[in-house]
Amino acid sequence: MTIISDLHKDAVLVVTGPPQWAGEMELPEPAGPEATLLTMNRQGDTVAFSGKVEYGQSIRSGFTFAIADELDVPLASVQLILGDTDLVPYDRATLGSQSTMTVGIQLRRAAATARRALIALAAERWSVDATSLSTSEGHIFSASEPSLRVSYADLLQGQNLRLLIPEEMTIKDADDFVFMGKNLPRTDALARVTGQAKYSQDIVVDGMLHGKVLRPPSYGASPQQIDTTGCERVPGFVMVVRDGDFVGVLCEREDASEQALNAIRVRWREILDLPSDSDFPGILKENAGEMVILREEGSLAEEFAKADHVLEGSYFIPYIANAPMEPSAAVASWEDGKLTVWSGDRSPFGVRDELARNLDIREDQVRVIAPEIGGSFGTKGTAGVAYEAALLSKAAGRPVRVVHSRAEEFMWGTVRPATLIEIRSGFQADGKIVAWECTAYHTGDLAIRGQRGADTPYNTPAVRIAVADCKSPLKSGSYRSLGCAANHFAREVHIDEIAASLHMDPVEFRLMNLTHPRLRRVLSQTADRFDWNSRRTESSSGIGVAIGYDAGSYVAECVELVVQRKAVRVQRVVAGIDCGMVVNPEGVRNQVEGSIIMGMGTALREEVEFDAGRLLNPVFSRYRVPRINDAPQIEVVLVGDPTTPSTGAGEPGIVPIAAAIDNAVYNSTEARIRDLPIVPRLT
Repeated sequence: MTIISDLHKDAVLVVTGPPQWAGEMELPEPAGPEATLLTMNRQGDTVAFSGKVEYGQSIRSGFTFAIADELDVPLASVQLILGDTDLVPYDRATLGSQSTMTVGIQLRRAAATARRALIALAAERWSVDATSLSTSEGHIFSASEPSLRVSYADLLQGQNLRLLIPEEMTIKDADDFVFMGKNLPRTDALARVTGQAKYSQDIVVDGMLHGKVLRPPSYGASPQQIDTTGCERVPGFVMVVRDGDFVGVLCEREDASEQALNAIRVRWREILDLPSDSDFPGILKENAGEMVILREEGSLAEEFAKADHVLEGSYFIPYIANAPMEPSAAVASWEDGKLTVWSGDRSPFGVRDELARNLDIREDQVRVIAPEIGGSFGTKGTAGVAYEAALLSKAAGRPVRVVHSRAEEFMWGTVRPATLIEIRSGFQADGKIVAWECTAYHTGDLAIRGQRGADTPYNTPAVRIAVADCKSPLKSGSYRSLGCAANHFAREVHIDEIAASLHMDPVEFRLMNLTHPRLRRVLSQTADRFDWNSRRTESSSGIGVAIGYDAGSYVAECVELVVQRKAVRVQRVVAGIDCGMVVNPEGVRNQVEGSIIMGMGTALREEVEFDAGRLLNPVFSRYRVPRINDAPQIEVVLVGDPTTPSTGAGEPGIVPIAAAIDNAVYNSTEARIRDLPIVPRLT
C-alpha cells in the first residue's frame, strides 16, 4: 500500500516504482514492491521518499541534487522525507555505501518520469511535438515559440497523475547537469550549524519521563539480588520497572534518573573465565569454526615450487569501537495501542520489525522515525535503546526518553571484529607474483564481514582465499567497510614486504602485478598527484602507498609521515577514488577525508581493551580517537569516469589507509609492524 504524508495530501502527481534500482547490479536484497517515490503538488513543490537515513554522509544533498537535475526544478522546491516507517518505502538499512547507486538512481528515474509526463501535458495543451519542448527551473517552454511557456504548477492545475516508472527510462547525461557534479554546499548545512537539525538527543515529547537501565559490571554477569528501595528517596523518582533481569528507573528529570540508578544495590554473579585482549590473536585460530573457500585457482604446490622466493606473514587487527559522536538515544510513546519511536538508527524498518517481535505486536502498530543521526559507522542498527524506551514507556503509560552514556555506548554497543590473517606468497626475482595463499580468521558473523575485500586484485596463476569465523567474547557487528579494511591491511602490507625484499619501488611493483584498468588508473593518478617519484628520493619523511576496492569503487592512497620516538605524525595524504559518476563532489571528498581520519585512528592507536569480561577503556580519555590536531593535509583526487554508473564513496577511503600508514612507518624506520595499532608497537 502506498502511504503519503498528511502534509502532502494535495499531491496531484505521484510517481511509483520499486524503491531501489538494480539495473545490471545484484542487490543484497530484492528491490521491493512498488512504492511512492516522488510527488508534486499544485504549487509545483516536490517531495521524495526514501527509507535511507542521513547520518552525516550527505545523501539528503545528493538525492536533492539528483532530483532537481532530472526534474529541472530549483533545489529549494525539493523536500526529502527519510527514514520514517509510516511514510517511506521499505528499506533494509543505510549501509554498504549503496544509497547513491541504488536509491539515488531510482529517484533520478522517478524525477525523469515526472518530467516526461509534464512535457507530454504541455505538448498536448499546445498541440506541438513533445521533442520540441525544453524544461528549466520548474517551467516548460519552446525555444522556437517564446509565447509557449508554462510553469509546472500551472500545468498541474486540475490534474491527477499516477505514474509508474517504466523499465526503460532515459536519464540525463553528465553534460546536462546543473547541480550534480558541481561543488555545492550541503542543502542541510544551515540547519546543522544553527542547531535547527534535530537529533535523537533533541527529541522532547509532552509528559516525557527520563529512563535509565541497570547494566551489569561485566559481560555475561547476571543479578542475584536487587534492592531498589533507595530509589524512592531520590527527588523526582517515579517508578522502577522490572522484567526478568531487565531493570529500569523512571524519573521526571535526567539527572534524577542517574541518581536513582546509582541508588540500586545489586549482588552480581560474574563469569570468571572470560578471555582478555591479551589472549588474542592466538584464540582466533584455535577456536576457528567453519572455513569457507572464496577462491581457489591453479596449483599452489607447483607455483610455490617454481617460485624464486616465498614469504610468509601473520597480521593481527584488534577489536575496534565504533565510537559514534552521538551516543544512542530514543524516545518512545504509546497511544491507542500504537508505538511511536524516535530513534537514530540506520535501519528504521529493521528496528520496527524487531520491536514488533519483541513486544508481540503487529508491525503496523509500530512507527519508527529516524531523526538526524550523529554518526553510526556500522552500529545503531538494532532495537537496543528503542526497545528499552518502549518497555519503560509501556510500563509508565507516558512517553519515555532513554539516552546511553558514553561508557554504555562503548561497552554495550558493537565493535569491529578482531581478525588474524595469514598470508603466504611465492614470487619470482623479477617481481612477478606466482602464488598467493591467504587465510583470514574473523570473529563474529563470517558470511559478509569476513569475506568482504578478502580476495586479491593482483594477477597470479595460483590463488587460494579462505575465511573462517570464530566465536567472539565481545558483541561484534558492522563497522565502516566491515572486514574489508582488515583484509586490505594484511594484503597491502604483505605486498609492500615483497617489494621491499626485492628492492623494488612499491608503486611500480603494484602496477607490474595489476591489469585491472580502474585500479591501475587510480594508482597512477594518485602517485602522480602525490609526486611519488620525487618524494621517494628527496623526502626525509616516510612515505607509503596502498590500494583498495570496496562498494564498487577503487581507491589508492599515498601517505607522508614522520616518526619520532613512539609518536607518528601523519603529515600528508593524497587519496584517489574512482566511484564512477560523481553526483556530489564535495560530499565524496568529505566522505573520503572522514574515512582517512577514522582509519588513522584504527591504524595508530585504537584498540578495545578488556580483561575478564570488563571493558578497560570505555571513555575517550582512554580510547584514543584522532583529534583535530592529528588531522593531516588531505587531498582527494576524483578519477572516475562520468559515463560509469555511480558507486559507493562512504567506505572505500578507509580500506587502504592503515596499510599505507604502516608502509610509510616501515619506510621511515625499517621496522615492519604486522599487528595493529602501530604506536604501542613502536620500539
